[in-house]
Amino acid sequence: MSMQVADIPEIAADPGSKEIYKGLELIRHVPCGTEILNVDLTQPLANGQFDAVMDVWHRSRVVVFRNQKLGPADQLRFGRRVGELSIIHTEEFAGEDPAIMYISNVKEDGTFVHALPVGEMMFHIDQCYKPLPAKATILYAMKLPKTGGNTLFGDMIAAYDALDGETKARIEGLNALNVYDYDAGATHTASDISPDAPHYAHPIVRTHPVTGQKGLFINRLMTRSIIGLSEAEGRVLLEELFDHQENSDFIYEHRWQLLDLLMWDNRCTVHARRDFNLEETRLLRRVTVLGETPA
Repeated sequence: MSMQVADIPEIAADPGSKEIYKGLELIRHVPCGTEILNVDLTQPLANGQFDAVMDVWHRSRVVVFRNQKLGPADQLRFGRRVGELSIIHTEEFAGEDPAIMYISNVKEDGTFVHALPVGEMMFHIDQCYKPLPAKATILYAMKLPKTGGNTLFGDMIAAYDALDGETKARIEGLNALNVYDYDAGATHTASDISPDAPHYAHPIVRTHPVTGQKGLFINRLMTRSIIGLSEAEGRVLLEELFDHQENSDFIYEHRWQLLDLLMWDNRCTVHARRDFNLEETRLLRRVTVLGETPA
């Protein structure tokens, strides 16, 4: 049986450490994740405040803005400030704007009407199967179940730093193939990959374009093989790296609160979703920001 998100023990809640940074009231968590308490995203941010937010984001990998009463236009405005937004490739799940996607288990006439409706979702990187993977994902909580549905974030810079020198040397310069063709439960790649499935190869070790730090750029859900290695050799190495990057030492578990706006850096994190009660509504609104060529 393949690895499941349920196999990962719950990460203990970290009360965090309070800090004031460039006028921002913060609660920092380990190994990644920072709450920003005094920013109102219903209003355009002043240049200095926006720059401070981005600085915190680059250092923390994941930021959450609590109690944000945001309409679609507010989320789009903030997202476009971060960068060019990605158009949703599954048109049937697009919202008021082609850059908006709703993620929910809402049904109409017995049919799910939004993306990723149910169950857990294994660790992955958004759009890693494209030439230009997502830079940022910005997700807003509109309705939540009483329990479950937590999002786990793996700090891939911390994971890379913890590798031994021999492994770092072995993976340096290698590329891995990422494929958008996972099973219906979104827990692992499909047994038989469709030749038409979107796919792209990227470096296993990626250098962050802003911080210059190196991090792992692979994930269990979408990374299929290593270019230049036999299938067997590549699979053994990938499994070793997957097990390493999913170590609880590198994971922050986000427990959603209603009206949270969460933004994570896809260039240096992986994320997964825990299961939740299908009978309770879970509705979130998402935009993604286009990134650059991984190097």
